Amino acid sequence: MSEFNLPLFMKVKPDAVKELKENLNLYFPDVAGKKILILTTEGLLQGLDKKVTALLSQLDEYEVVSVEASSYDYAVSVAKKISMEGIRMIIGFGGGTALDTAKYSAFVANVPYIAVPTALSNDGVCSPVSVLFSKGSRTHAFTSKTPDGLLIDTEIIIKSPRLLMEAGVGDIISNYTALYDWELECRMHHGRLNDFAYLLSERALNALLYSNIKSFVSQEGINMLAQSLVLSGISMQVAGSSRPCNGSDHLFCHALDQMFDHGLPHGIVVGIGTIGAAWLQKRDYRMLVDFLKEYGININPKRRGITEVMFVRAWMFAREVGKDRYTILDNLEMMPRRMKEELFRELYAVMCKL
Repeated sequence: MSEFNLPLFMKVKPDAVKELKENLNLYFPDVAGKKILILTTEGLLQGLDKKVTALLSQLDEYEVVSVEASSYDYAVSVAKKISMEGIRMIIGFGGGTALDTAKYSAFVANVPYIAVPTALSNDGVCSPVSVLFSKGSRTHAFTSKTPDGLLIDTEIIIKSPRLLMEAGVGDIISNYTALYDWELECRMHHGRLNDFAYLLSERALNALLYSNIKSFVSQEGINMLAQSLVLSGISMQVAGSSRPCNGSDHLFCHALDQMFDHGLPHGIVVGIGTIGAAWLQKRDYRMLVDFLKEYGININPKRRGITEVMFVRAWMFAREVGKDRYTILDNLEMMPRRMKEELFRELYAVMCKL
């Protein structure tokens, strides 16, 4: 039987940061009066000074450090600092750069980790994975830990860039194609699904997909997005891998990241990859497009700055990025290269009309 850890608390509400101390006293009373490390990014604390004051006023001894680089080497150096200086807990305050670094450092140093996200741009907020730069400009997904607690302050989230929240929605819809790829792999390799992880991933998708609230400016809309992203993260923890939320959709994204400097958030590219993957799977992708349009999210690759050359090359390379997992792309391997290129050009033309 596999073991997994779930967050001990999750608060999604206005002024959630004010509930830090009471939750630490309840779940981690041994850290009272002990040193806590807060990882953030340069300039973020100044822009959220009132929230930062509310957070820090609840701590006895702490040190604030701005993440120098979202890299494996830097995260390990932070873990060394934690161990050498007797730090008892780490709090990540910020976006993916701060949270992934804090998450991995806490994992290596074996101390509790609390996440205070300032944006909801992907399901990494509660996943057991940290995406860090490892070789030059290339990132790698490292096994990490889920947060021991989450404080999602909706007053902070609602002021975050709209593009990042669009990315959060884009990341969630990938569960649609990732679950299909996971089932396909199990059929082809006689594997076995983790039913509970599958259920959580599917629930995360459907909760957002069939909600009557599709808003980035309401408390209810933020709550729904936060809950879906957290459920996705937990589904990966339960499965012991990213399979419930990561298939050919993400392989397209990783390939594009490696080949081109596009500047788009992860979830936006994943959303584009999801529509493409659903088309390749010969499934209903227009339902997803209609859903995205309700949010006002444009999934047309050309309008997002992804040219036909970029699009086709990324799909052609996508399988090489994820040889360790079977997806719909493996079903195309017997197809001659020229035919595959034509197929992906056709897909690009279809998506540019959406």
